[in-house]
Amino acid sequence: MDNQEIINQHLVRIVDLLGEVLAQVKGMDYQTFEANEQVKDTVYENLQEIGQAADELTRYNTFPEDLQVLENLINFRGATYNQATETNHQMVFGMIENDFDEIIAIITEHELYQNRLS
Repeated sequence: MDNQEIINQHLVRIVDLLGEVLAQVKGMDYQTFEANEQVKDTVYENLQEIGQAADELTRYNTFPEDLQVLENLINFRGATYNQATETNHQMVFGMIENDFDEIIAIITEHELYQNRLS
């Protein structure tokens, strides 16, 4: 498998996981999200995978300026949800609600993602 194929796999995985997170919280407000332990657990697991995939991309490519959003996703590698150390999830929920659709659009419209179709 060449580097382009690996890059494409990671980009597709990130888009899929972002979509899964959005599907998990669809129709929820913050209070509903905050109260749903199963959804929070699933969301945080997906966030970790997103962060790992973004980090692995750096091994094959430096992010072009128009894909710098991926660099921010690397921080999700350490996203953990622990019921015993309950923290405020407002920032995570806000990012999901406000940024994930745009991040998906940025990635899917980028030539690195589009190249997989050719």
